[in-house]
Amino acid sequence: MKTRTDGLLLTVVIILLFIGIIMVFSSSAIYAYDRFKSPYYFLKKQIFWILIGSLGLIFFKNFNYERFKDIAKPLFLISVVSLCLVFIPHLGKTVGGARRWVQIFGFNFEPSEFVKLTFIIYMAEAIFRKQDYVGDIIKGFLSYLIIMGIIFGVLIIQPDFGSIFLIAVLGIIMLFVGGVKLGYILLFFLVSFPIAFITIISAGYRLKRIMVFLNPWKDPQGAGFQIVQSFIAFGSGGLIGKGLGKGTQKLFYLPEAHTDFIFAIIAEELGLIGVTCVLILFGLLIWRGFNLALNIEDTFGKLLVVGIICYIGLSAFMNMSVVTGLLPTKGMALPFISYGGSSLMMNMIAIGILLNISGRSRNVKSYY
Repeated sequence: MKTRTDGLLLTVVIILLFIGIIMVFSSSAIYAYDRFKSPYYFLKKQIFWILIGSLGLIFFKNFNYERFKDIAKPLFLISVVSLCLVFIPHLGKTVGGARRWVQIFGFNFEPSEFVKLTFIIYMAEAIFRKQDYVGDIIKGFLSYLIIMGIIFGVLIIQPDFGSIFLIAVLGIIMLFVGGVKLGYILLFFLVSFPIAFITIISAGYRLKRIMVFLNPWKDPQGAGFQIVQSFIAFGSGGLIGKGLGKGTQKLFYLPEAHTDFIFAIIAEELGLIGVTCVLILFGLLIWRGFNLALNIEDTFGKLLVVGIICYIGLSAFMNMSVVTGLLPTKGMALPFISYGGSSLMMNMIAIGILLNISGRSRNVKSYY
């Protein structure tokens, strides 16, 4: 079956990728030259992953999304098993005290990014298959929480609290859209808050991170250094920025300038205008996704769209919130813009699935 292409959605993604290429080079050139003797080191790898992601986007754009119903379970199981690979010696890689990466043939892969997408597919299929039991607290709601709990158990060992939070919110949103009673969801949050509080205070570094979040200026040369440098980048950017490539925070002041904190470099070099343009692009992407979800008749497709658009939207929100000090610091890439193969590839595959669903829906207007 030949499908239409949602031109607006695809155009927004292409523009975000183009911004990402420019900003990855701008924010990493000096660091890449100092460490690898080539200012193009991260740029070339980013372009490579965009090409790989493009192949994934094209494949899944033409892959009938309804076939996910048959492979959702094994796909999700494989992704959960891949999470455990990070604990295998010489295979798992530790960065910044977190063991979240698997290194294969010189490439680093983050299994948690794979899990996020397969979790969405699994939840969409499970809710669709058990529509008659979704309102039941035992057969419906609790059974899904057990699945989420298994994922959280593995992620908390790594540790990866950003992914835990994202998956938890995604799961609850999809369950709500699927018909779970609001009372069950409120009960979930009432139980979760004490557990989260105990988890935070049980480890000194987590409590310290919260203290830094509340007042980063208390230790500006230590634990609060990264977020303080991010604030300086935003403050010095002004309305129009210092100019592309003219930022100073990337000159070994702001750690992770080309990955988690690339939004701060955008603010410094392109100013409020640049930041606003990025926000508008993400806003268009999210609006287009929810427009699709509201108009599609297929329940399975609707759940997939809601999960994917919330995955991308929440990832962007969490990254921007961390960079601007609205959330505690955690490793979370800015979709389509931050340097990083795993996140970029999964985001592009997710867009491919959205384009597939949009193209097969008769009730959704396509923008060419």
